[in-house]
Amino acid sequence: MDMNERITSVLLIAVVALGAMTGVAAADGHLEVGVETDADGTSTVTVTDNGTAVENATVNVSVVDAENESYAGAGEYETDANGTVDLEAPEEDVTVDIAVTSGNDSVSTTADLEAPDGLELAVDDTDGEPVVTVTDNDTAAENASVTVTTADENASYEGTGDYQTDENGTVGLPAAEEDVTVTVTAEYGDDSVSETVELEAPDGLELDVADTDGEPVVTVTDDDDPVEGATVVVALADDADENASYAGTGEYETDANGTVELPAGEEDVSVDVSASYENETVSTTVELTAGEDDALEGTPFGQLMRDFIENISDRDGGIGGAVSDFATENNPGNAPDHAGNGSDDGNASDAPGNAPEGVGNGSDDSERGPPDHAGPNGDDAEDDETEADDTEQEDAEEDDADEEDDDDDDDDEDDDEDDEDGESGPPDHAGGPGGN
Repeated sequence: MDMNERITSVLLIAVVALGAMTGVAAADGHLEVGVETDADGTSTVTVTDNGTAVENATVNVSVVDAENESYAGAGEYETDANGTVDLEAPEEDVTVDIAVTSGNDSVSTTADLEAPDGLELAVDDTDGEPVVTVTDNDTAAENASVTVTTADENASYEGTGDYQTDENGTVGLPAAEEDVTVTVTAEYGDDSVSETVELEAPDGLELDVADTDGEPVVTVTDDDDPVEGATVVVALADDADENASYAGTGEYETDANGTVELPAGEEDVSVDVSASYENETVSTTVELTAGEDDALEGTPFGQLMRDFIENISDRDGGIGGAVSDFATENNPGNAPDHAGNGSDDGNASDAPGNAPEGVGNGSDDSERGPPDHAGPNGDDAEDDETEADDTEQEDAEEDDADEEDDDDDDDDEDDDEDDEDGESGPPDHAGGPGGN
């Protein structure tokens, strides 16, 4: 082989080797595309090859569902030195296809582009002290202009006027004194947004009285939250019966739950309940209904007394008088209303064992003896005593009164005859002291 042939062979080998190296590079190459969307709705397409930015790559953007969606950013672009292409924000959500070509390589992907939220406002706490919040693409809009007007020109609201948002994008408004509809408008940059909202007057201080037919519970709230330390005053209502009474009258203070427990009414009674807290006062009139006597029947008096004292223990001004009244009214040792001393006017002279007026010790003015029909064994006297006992029993047992009316009438007639016979001396048929 001569020198020329050797040179030709070497050149051929070199070309083959170079061709082989170029093929590996092409095979190892990898074109990639990525899409990132910012809060303002704009998107950035980035093209790389083996992690290196690809300049001058062709990027084609098209709408996937062209019949139902549109996108002003559709078209053909060329990457810059950073391998990027900027896409504008869509006016509405849209899905696009992004196809990239660089040299002999190509790659494509789809991306969902979301329309930016833009300028937004929200009004919270519409039933208290409203708070307006303004955001631009979900970011607090500081120094945005806020205008509040009433929707009805005849309505009034203390919070109408112009405001400017703070660093948190918020504006605080005063609570409405009455329900009102307002329009809130926010302006920021070149954008503006409006909302119409219903503002409700807060509930303020309120009180409720529950269990009026048992042991009443007073609950005090302020804007629906329990009020601790509120002053509660209970008094007989102006229209209450002049003889009415209630052991629960007095001044109290609510606990952590905003409540005050009152004793049960001993009788049906109308009471005024008022609650004061800070600079507010609220009151109501309720009818307390006495519970059924059966509910307390069988309960020891001592237990009743302890429960009563516990119920009024937090009342201001002392509880001695109320306890005394309760004891007087509920002590089981007290005689019933119909029990007495044997006479209508409380005189004990006619009680069993006491001689009626005019009967003495056998003196001339009041000498008496047994009636003529009395026997030596005093049977008639015993009968009289039995009848007297029966009469007392009949008075005490009101349920049997209808069955024994005849006996009562006979006894009354005997008493009348005694009264008519005179103030002293034995009846006509009575004998002398010896009973003859």
